[in-house]
Amino acid sequence: MPGWLYNMINVCVSLMGYYMAAFFIDNKLYGRKWMQQIGFLMDFIFFVIPAFNFKYYTSPEHIHAFQAMYFLSSFFNQFGPNAVTFLVAAEVFPTPIRATAHGFAAAVGKLGALLAAILYNYIDTQTKFYVVPWFGLAGMVLTWLFLPDTTGLDLKEQERRWYFLRSGRESEYHGPAVHPKHLSLWERIRGAGKYYDPELDYKRKVDEMRGDWEALVARQAAEKELQFEEDDLDEGLKHAHVRSYFERTSPMLFANEKKLGVGVTVLPGNGGEGRPGNPTDDIISPARFSDEMLPPPKADLGSKLSD
Repeated sequence: MPGWLYNMINVCVSLMGYYMAAFFIDNKLYGRKWMQQIGFLMDFIFFVIPAFNFKYYTSPEHIHAFQAMYFLSSFFNQFGPNAVTFLVAAEVFPTPIRATAHGFAAAVGKLGALLAAILYNYIDTQTKFYVVPWFGLAGMVLTWLFLPDTTGLDLKEQERRWYFLRSGRESEYHGPAVHPKHLSLWERIRGAGKYYDPELDYKRKVDEMRGDWEALVARQAAEKELQFEEDDLDEGLKHAHVRSYFERTSPMLFANEKKLGVGVTVLPGNGGEGRPGNPTDDIISPARFSDEMLPPPKADLGSKLSD
């Protein structure tokens, strides 16, 4: 069989691995971290075996087994680190340095390729197989120990966590980015997962969205604009039921309406708190109270606020 045909087979096997990576990379049962770990491990295995049995696998009667291992190493290289490394570098770093960090990671990879190209000119073929496998093993161990798993994680949550970290308030973030399944082993050893609390995080997200909404209302009031511009709204605030909830419960609006002399309707069982209302709207029917005054169900708001 001519050499170019072996190269063609190797390319086709590599493409199969790459397209399988695209299919499984967002699968929560496999995802980015497992894909990279297993890819590094399989590359280590398929290179270390012939390294210590080089004469056996290069003999004519066993050369096909050698070729099969080489093709499989190409498959797991694509169905592993080659597909994951550039993606993870775009997800795990905070936004202000993300482009720089991604570029630095890519430059280190190119430096490794350059170093290998130079080194291989001074060593024989078997020695190359002695050298190469350990990089795969090191990659697997480093991935297992230090890489967080961003599979299924909203990058907005990752950014929220970075905001609290940069502010020196790591313990105040309780969202899904510190769920143990998204943390690296090193982060779990450090105890980052102990801050995970979905109930506290839900309340904090509502407070954050309320603050964003009130700031937008105040700015629009100062500019005498009464309409919400879609581009000005946070993703959660684009939903009418979320804005309606803040309109009904915002202390800022209560104070403004009182200053303007607009009637405030007191809600039954609400501790005397009120909402802006029509001056003649002194009575709220039970049906209207149950349908309009209660906060939206957690499942509705939570679909936009939680993982």
